[in-house]
Amino acid sequence: MLIELALNEDGAMPGEPLGFLEGFFWFFVTPVSITLLIWVLVVALENVKESKANRTPSDVLTRIDE
Repeated sequence: MLIELALNEDGAMPGEPLGFLEGFFWFFVTPVSITLLIWVLVVALENVKESKANRTPSDVLTRIDE
């Protein structure tokens, strides 16, 4: 008990260590998922912005009535 207290920093009370799957989830799956979500949102917004910019204005001079 005395050795455990001496090895810890002041006031640190570490809990149980994470298991492999839980650590893999929190330190690999979660950051990769967040990064992919942000990437998909950015690409989707750029495509929407680009499609709006490519529209030709419907003007009297550029429109032919049938």
